[in-house]
Amino acid sequence: MPAETWHNGRDIEIDLYTRSLQRAASTVVAKLAVDEKVRNDWDVGPIILLYRQALELRLKAVVGEGSNFLKSPTDPISLYQTHSLRWLAQIVSQIIKKVGWETDFTCEGVPDLKEFGALVSKIESLDPVTRAVHAGTRDRRGLLHLYAAFDVVQFAKQMDGLLDLLNATADALAATWDLQMDAVSEIAVKPTIH
Repeated sequence: MPAETWHNGRDIEIDLYTRSLQRAASTVVAKLAVDEKVRNDWDVGPIILLYRQALELRLKAVVGEGSNFLKSPTDPISLYQTHSLRWLAQIVSQIIKKVGWETDFTCEGVPDLKEFGALVSKIESLDPVTRAVHAGTRDRRGLLHLYAAFDVVQFAKQMDGLLDLLNATADALAATWDLQMDAVSEIAVKPTIH
């Protein structure tokens, strides 16, 4: 019986949905980049939300594929229920370190795991819903002052690179785990000659 996953084995559907989120965000960014006159400062919020949701799903895919490498695998129910990008990024960092891929886990704007964690924290802090709910305690100026000077084109490039990196990492982790399990199976079923 296959192991229970956080998404009940709907890998293809989750992947297609994540790609759609990323494509929608990229489409809006491209439209705003072509014609700055159509942009108002609030247009940044939906772009961040689309990328944030795609990032959450990609992080969950990496954790789902890679937590078997950890001493204590992540509970699928906890993984399904969380929306904390920071928590997911911490687990992804642990997995990357455990498999020894620190030097390979890079893309434009993410030269190392420290910058990866910083970028994820930035994205979580830019989430318009979170900021609106917590604006009274964090920043009384609200969102508009952040979004007015926000370089959405640079943000999109960075996010596209990170999402592609996470996708490739999830695939590589799945393949690596399968190879390890195949090796264990071969050892376990080798006939003994008496």
